[in-house]
Amino acid sequence: MANDKYTSIVKLDFQYAHRFMNWPREAKHLHGHSGLVEIELEDVVDPVTGFAHACKDGMKKAWEVCDNFHHATILQEGDPLIDAVLDVYKKEGITNDPENCVPLKKLDHPLIWSYPEYRICVSKKVTTCENWCEILYGLLKEKMPIKKITFRSSSINAASKVFK
Repeated sequence: MANDKYTSIVKLDFQYAHRFMNWPREAKHLHGHSGLVEIELEDVVDPVTGFAHACKDGMKKAWEVCDNFHHATILQEGDPLIDAVLDVYKKEGITNDPENCVPLKKLDHPLIWSYPEYRICVSKKVTTCENWCEILYGLLKEKMPIKKITFRSSSINAASKVFK
């Protein structure tokens, strides 16, 4: 009984813009979503705290990563909009000014990297719900005992992946 595993669930959301570069329909246009993330953490109950994983701790760790995508533009590697958006942001002085915005960390991961000063991220794959599950797992797996990630970009678009 002492080694029984329990699941703690962390939920958070962030707003982002993206597009499906090679998609033939309307999603090829730059558009926005509210990304809804549900992370299931699996662990044994700590006899002192009574928690398998304190949800507030999980929320903080997840937000340290997800904040990099909040109000960001996520584009796929090779998208011609990357240089165009960066050029316009530079010309217009649109930056993630640390005096007025949350400072972001530079993401440098094989699945996604960033230009934090402009709130622009570049993903290796198209940012479908399925690939968001992979991206978030890749960025969070060293920080928490992830069992499953579910990502929703709307009430009808969602994907889940179990990782253990």
